Amino acid sequence: MLKSHQVFLYCVDGTNLVRQFWGYGGPEFREQEESDCVTLVESFAALCQSLTGSVQIELFFDGEGRGWQRPVRLPENLRIRFSWEEPADTLILDRIRARAFGHEGGVTVVTADGELGRRARAEGGRWLAVSARDGLERVLHSIEAKFSK
Repeated sequence: MLKSHQVFLYCVDGTNLVRQFWGYGGPEFREQEESDCVTLVESFAALCQSLTGSVQIELFFDGEGRGWQRPVRLPENLRIRFSWEEPADTLILDRIRARAFGHEGGVTVVTADGELGRRARAEGGRWLAVSARDGLERVLHSIEAKFSK
């Protein structure tokens, strides 16, 4: 049974999921990728609204901050992070270490990147492995199902 004050943290490898689910990347696809990033953010925002108080989700994107094409209203338990000059993987692993150092509880990393998943486990985190056949809805449902009564 979940304790009412316990908040679970999911660190989502956003760029990795967008490219995994929609299957492209690179400068020639920048506009479409940005649109799909917004779709990913909006989908996780809806999930966070239904799980307020139980879950905190941080979406990590490689590169600099973005000017989203449409307004995205974020619930308090969803944060968007951009890695700027270093890989998002580094920030995700730092987040796991910070939570462990502060005794704040574990972190589940959501990614299709096997190397990141293995490194997250080595740092004491959990890994929700994702594949292209999973699809976004399946990933969202698997997180939501952990907190359904």
